[in-house]
Amino acid sequence: MKGFKALKSWRNDRRPLVESNSNDIQDVPDLIYDNTLTQNTLNTHEERGQQSEEQITPPITLQEAAHLLGVAPDALTSEDGPLCSMRPDLNAERPVVHLMQISVDQHFPKTPADVDQNLQRHLLNVQDAVREQLVRLDPRLHSEGLIQCYHRQIFEHLDDLLQNISSSQNHLLLIKWVLQTYLSQDLLGHPGLQYTDPIKKVDLLLFTQWVSRAEEQFLKNVETENTRFLENILQNERSHEAQDELYVDTIQCIDAMPREALKISSKLSDQAQEVCLRELLTFLTRYRDKQTDILAKTAKMNKPETKQFFKTLNNCKELKQHIHTKAIQTKESSLKDIITKAVAMLENMEAFTLKLLKEIIADIVERVMDEAYKLIAHIYFKRLIKISQRKLRKSWHPDVGQEVAKDAEHLHSIISYLVPGVGQWNVMLLKVGELLDCKSLVATKMTVASMQKECYTWSEDLELLPALLQWKGLSRWEIGEVQNVLEDLPGFQPRPKTASCFTRLLSCCTRESTATS
Repeated sequence: MKGFKALKSWRNDRRPLVESNSNDIQDVPDLIYDNTLTQNTLNTHEERGQQSEEQITPPITLQEAAHLLGVAPDALTSEDGPLCSMRPDLNAERPVVHLMQISVDQHFPKTPADVDQNLQRHLLNVQDAVREQLVRLDPRLHSEGLIQCYHRQIFEHLDDLLQNISSSQNHLLLIKWVLQTYLSQDLLGHPGLQYTDPIKKVDLLLFTQWVSRAEEQFLKNVETENTRFLENILQNERSHEAQDELYVDTIQCIDAMPREALKISSKLSDQAQEVCLRELLTFLTRYRDKQTDILAKTAKMNKPETKQFFKTLNNCKELKQHIHTKAIQTKESSLKDIITKAVAMLENMEAFTLKLLKEIIADIVERVMDEAYKLIAHIYFKRLIKISQRKLRKSWHPDVGQEVAKDAEHLHSIISYLVPGVGQWNVMLLKVGELLDCKSLVATKMTVASMQKECYTWSEDLELLPALLQWKGLSRWEIGEVQNVLEDLPGFQPRPKTASCFTRLLSCCTRESTATS
């Protein structure tokens, strides 16, 4: 009713519609507006009314009317002849109106077989055909019945087109044609219609009801299309077939129709945006459920890849930022409620993903720090035995073993603070003081056996045992005796007696020690 009053007031007052600075049409309530009727056109309608009052047109006979309309006069007696559904009573009282309806049916373009493919061309055909007939008949048949018949036929035809359209883009095309072309100079407002002034005779209720139905079907189609498109995005994401990031396709999907609808009406655009955001909520729920399941399983793997986690975080960030922008732009409370829910869902998903990612990175850091700990301890051990004890006692501390043990404990304290539960890779360094305190060969053998047992997983340090024994001050024969003990230990890998690995290492270490000293 609000739109009805708006168009009625506009039609009676003949006030031109206003265009905004952005070249977009300002809304008239319930989409009833037109940007093609200029002030000159409306003034022309005023002049027509004055001319029709001053001019008396000679009456027309039934035969002349039939000839003008291009129908047979006996069509009135045909049982198959259609009646004007607008005013059935006129068929009995004014037979010319019946002839007009028959003419409209005969000359009106038929609905194309494929409406979606041919809609734009078809609307041009309708526009040309109706205008041509009205301009041709207007001088002799400036009758209210003629306009009413064409008006009714056009909207019945538009209803038929609505039922055969399957894309929201074509819904917009049809709505735009009705709002911006139907009442323009290209059709009912044509300057050639000097007598009937068709815009005065537009059925406002029929007009507003059709626009309301078209709007409703457009929004339903937007919902259907968005559901399908968003489902395809999810499927592509799961199958890793997506060419772009998920957020790129999603934003394009939810923005396309509201942006197109804005070319017609900001109100229709807001309605389309609400439909798209509701579909986005459903989409985000499904995306969250599936993605959290995938990420949780990935996080439990031995060596999980972090790419999927960073990709999910990026999708959440970009979608949240885009939705925040819409919250700033809209004043509709219903839209703000949907946006709040969507943002909350994205933030929860972001927090869940970040938590798993931190745990994965912590595990990676633990593995890295574990290796770093072993490497630091090994380098310390290797550099230690290259410097003679005499030099160390003189420049460092009289009790070398005690100082090495302090360093080893300090190193472990630092690493374990960073990575709680890290393995103790300072055992060889802790054993240095114990080895130096051994006063007999038997005690030395026992200490070395203990070192071999406790450090068997760290072969790099064990390979330095011959050099460590030489650094302690053992002779080659004594080192060989220690080797015999090691060969009896479980897990010892025997070497050929002619040239054992232990002997080769001893020779190598002897040369290095001599060069360093």
